[in-house]
Amino acid sequence: MSFSSKSKNELTRIVTEGKCCHRAELSGIIRVSGAIEFAGFQKMNLRITTENPAVARRIFTLLKKTYKLQTEVIMKENKNLNKHHTYEIFIQDATDILKDLEIFVPDVDYVELNDSLPSDLLKKACCKKTYLRGIYLGGGSLSNPERSYHLELITHNDVYANELVAFMNKTYDLSAKMTPRKKNFIVYIKESEKIVDFLNVIGAHQTLLDYENIRIIKQMRNNVNRVVNCETANLNKTVDASYEQISKINIIEAVMGLEALPEKLQEIAYVRVENPSATLKELGELLEPPIGKSGVNHRLKKIIEIAVGLPQGGKRK
Repeated sequence: MSFSSKSKNELTRIVTEGKCCHRAELSGIIRVSGAIEFAGFQKMNLRITTENPAVARRIFTLLKKTYKLQTEVIMKENKNLNKHHTYEIFIQDATDILKDLEIFVPDVDYVELNDSLPSDLLKKACCKKTYLRGIYLGGGSLSNPERSYHLELITHNDVYANELVAFMNKTYDLSAKMTPRKKNFIVYIKESEKIVDFLNVIGAHQTLLDYENIRIIKQMRNNVNRVVNCETANLNKTVDASYEQISKINIIEAVMGLEALPEKLQEIAYVRVENPSATLKELGELLEPPIGKSGVNHRLKKIIEIAVGLPQGGKRK
């Protein structure tokens, strides 16, 4: 089961008592997953479609509780989606319901689609949250955080999409953005922390915990990989430097002998050859008396300069 399906199944189990919240949630669902059909004489039929059976049951229950409306949930086979099923709820002459949910312009004699958010339905804090929950149930998706951080809400009108973005950002500081995609307008969130905030707002608390667990493990894994890569890079630098230093020491040994070097340089030369994988700090600790990294580095540089000046010293790397 996908992360989106799990989150929607959780949300459909939330119990809301107030009729205002029922209306707000229905308005959000229908706004993004409903299709309006002309029935003549300013009457409109409504068809709501979803691929999630739990969401279909949720819509059925909300319609019954809010409008005492008995409807049917019809299951259809969707051949375009690997034979997955879709679930459809059909409401005949839904004009009054659509006006009550502010999907049509309310309190007027004519029928006109409302491109704005339902201002009367969003007066209460609880209704604002349930409205966003409805939009997510009707047209939202959430990617698995193992792969990417991405939450999106599908809308069908650019004016409405821009108002939704402004509402989400002003009310909950979610850093939502909008982009067109084919005939739709996608409201999306890509920051993992803001996705967690959105899940908290709509009440998907178990999904939030699962999401956070995966996100934390992923961040820890990435941090470990960065540390390992950094240590590997440092090790490679140490090996390369050691190879150059030992090669120059060998040149000095072959041309003039290490005994010709000053005592301190002789000492570091022997220690380096005997400990090719040691760091500068470790080399300094092997000397008697011990010296710091800068002292070791200074002595090895002097050895390289001497080797480069010899006939067989070649060029410094």
